Amino acid sequence: MDNTSQILERSAELFASQRLLLVNPPVDGLTRQLPADWHVWTWDYFVQQGLSAGLDEAHLSFSHLCPQVDGLEGAILVMPKAIERAEFALAQIAPLLRAGCPLYLVGEKKGGITRAEKLLAAHGAAIEKLDSARHCQLWRCIVQDQPAPFRLEDWQRSIALTFPDQTVELVSLPGVFSHGRLDEGSQLLLEELAPLPPGKVLDFGCGAGVLATVLARRNPDTRFELVDVDAMALYCAAQTLLVNGVQAQVYPSDGLSDVHGRFAAVVSNPPFHTGIRHDTSIAEAFFNEVTRNLLPGGELRIVANGFLRYPPLIEEHIGPCRVLRENNRFKVYSAIAPG
Repeated sequence: MDNTSQILERSAELFASQRLLLVNPPVDGLTRQLPADWHVWTWDYFVQQGLSAGLDEAHLSFSHLCPQVDGLEGAILVMPKAIERAEFALAQIAPLLRAGCPLYLVGEKKGGITRAEKLLAAHGAAIEKLDSARHCQLWRCIVQDQPAPFRLEDWQRSIALTFPDQTVELVSLPGVFSHGRLDEGSQLLLEELAPLPPGKVLDFGCGAGVLATVLARRNPDTRFELVDVDAMALYCAAQTLLVNGVQAQVYPSDGLSDVHGRFAAVVSNPPFHTGIRHDTSIAEAFFNEVTRNLLPGGELRIVANGFLRYPPLIEEHIGPCRVLRENNRFKVYSAIAPG
């Protein structure tokens, strides 16, 4: 089991036979091995798919919003990578708990759990660290006064982005890639004005939907589909499309798992690279798999950190790779599928 689940299992007596909300868990056997009335909320489609065999729809929610579960006796948040995502989740969890109920936060030391005391202070008292093991910590606070009801509009951010040919309103939530701004890589990709081939276009790892929104307006003969693994990104993408009057299909996919059919083009600012680690295995798997989703003559257009050695991988799996645009950090690549 995951280290965070193992540290929870060490304190099994706190959770046994309780009606509990478990938020952002890994895919492992915790909900089977630790007997409790589990209600799980995840925003990760990979986790939803992995846990769906053991939990029915009433006990497993994949959404940008926390399920409204009555009669909870406690809640556990597994620390997300982004601190702002933890704040967003806690603001939804705490109002579901009665005064006197425990609110737990568990996570790895390298994953931000050292901020637990500050994060929990906004939602309860009697804050204490219960355990520390396997490079993880388990914290608890006790909810006192009934927290204010959660309001999505207090967390949702909308900004205007101006391009030479249009203005776009971008909607985002905490923890969604490049929250509240346009990232440098996407900006460079959108500076490229070469038209996309007409037909279906896939925006892979769509985030808040800025690529599809701008490119759909520029290329009226295209029909976009947007996929992401993150429920909050999918919500933001749908809202961005809506407020900008662009029609497109938005749905979850773990990589290309739920993408079907073939496309005239695939565009992406792909989430392949973590930190400074030069591991291209995820990218290579994508370039290999995306070939089945490209029509003959279909275009792959992506932006990536310039130091990553993507061109040889793209050429091995798709076709000759051109640099359409570059700056001192990023490059926009284009490759045409044979046929």
